[in-house]
Amino acid sequence: MALGLGQNWKRVRCVIHMGRGDPSTISQMMGRCGRDGRPGLAILFMEPNRKKGKNSVKQFEHGKKQLTDDDRMDAYAVTPVCLRVANAVDNLYGYIPVSKEDPNYLKERSRHVSLKFDPCDCSNCEPEAATQIHNCAHLLRKDNFEDIMSNPSRFMEGMPEYIKPKKKRHQKTKYKSRFSESNVKKIADDLVAHFKRFYTNIFGSKPEYKAEKYFTKTDAKAVAQAIEYIEEPRLIAKLIGGKWFDDQVNNMFSFIEVYKQSEFFEKIVFEVEEGKRQKENEEAEKARKKKQQEEEKRRLNEKKEADRLAKHAEDATALEGFKRARAAEVIEAEERRCRGDLLTSSSNPVTLQPKAKRVRLSPEEKKKNDEKIKADKAAKKAEDARALEGFKKARAAEVVERRAKDGEIESTSLT
Repeated sequence: MALGLGQNWKRVRCVIHMGRGDPSTISQMMGRCGRDGRPGLAILFMEPNRKKGKNSVKQFEHGKKQLTDDDRMDAYAVTPVCLRVANAVDNLYGYIPVSKEDPNYLKERSRHVSLKFDPCDCSNCEPEAATQIHNCAHLLRKDNFEDIMSNPSRFMEGMPEYIKPKKKRHQKTKYKSRFSESNVKKIADDLVAHFKRFYTNIFGSKPEYKAEKYFTKTDAKAVAQAIEYIEEPRLIAKLIGGKWFDDQVNNMFSFIEVYKQSEFFEKIVFEVEEGKRQKENEEAEKARKKKQQEEEKRRLNEKKEADRLAKHAEDATALEGFKRARAAEVIEAEERRCRGDLLTSSSNPVTLQPKAKRVRLSPEEKKKNDEKIKADKAAKKAEDARALEGFKKARAAEVVERRAKDGEIESTSLT
């Protein structure tokens, strides 16, 4: 631990601590640097947000003891007080103060002042200098260490702004097998059995550790799922996280190459390909039926549209004939009246009525008037429909009568 506690090694300039512990032990580790009286640097890596931990000062209740090392380390990470005084309070009273108004903190700080301790340079007392040291930590060397520690702002003059290196994201490729779960399990079991034989050949029939420790079922399943993608030993090493023994990966690759030519493997590949072909055929048949249904629907719609247009044309022709017949009847009646065949009535002489004045109607009267107009239009439409129907029946009767006469003439000519 930091070159051994209590050691006075010279020329130790920096101590870096990673992982959790307790503040008293960490203070002992930090004490290993700068033992020769020259400046030292202690770097502690803290989690910015610890899961299920206390990540702010507000989470520490005033007067409540910090019972565990985790509580003390959480307090050490978030406390705003001088870290040198905080370490002293922890050594004396067993807790890390999180307030500058803490009585024990004030008492210890006044003691440091009375004893004329050197000013503290921790990250809480000199936050700007700590940030500057952090930004140029990658430039620290033996020949410039003391210059940076004594005056980091002067050393940073003229240097470009620190750019935090971009984190590389290593995305692990996931291989999805085309085979069923049962077949993947069978392949994984065969791989485990092969590795056991390989392991036994190296360590004998009674090894100290079981083969499952070095090639787990999870490793075997990962290799089984990617077996169709394995074309070189390097992929096997990547899937299982490297090799434990010499020739382990090459031996497994050779086994897989032979396994791919086995009857079982060729059978499951054929089943997958056959299932794929059947699925493609089913999809093609479904697409063909869908296209056929759409074509049939289109033909039916076209036929309906043609029938509708023919019916519309037939109705228009019939209506035109009806109008001509009515016009002919009117002309014939007018001619008969002119010849005197029809008596004209003079008892009801036609008198011209003065044009009615426009009267502004109320909303109720206007509504009634609109309803009356609609009713008149509907009645007129119904009357026209009845007249058209009567005309069609008359025409049909004429056709029947004509056909009957034609039949009588034909029978007479035959006799």
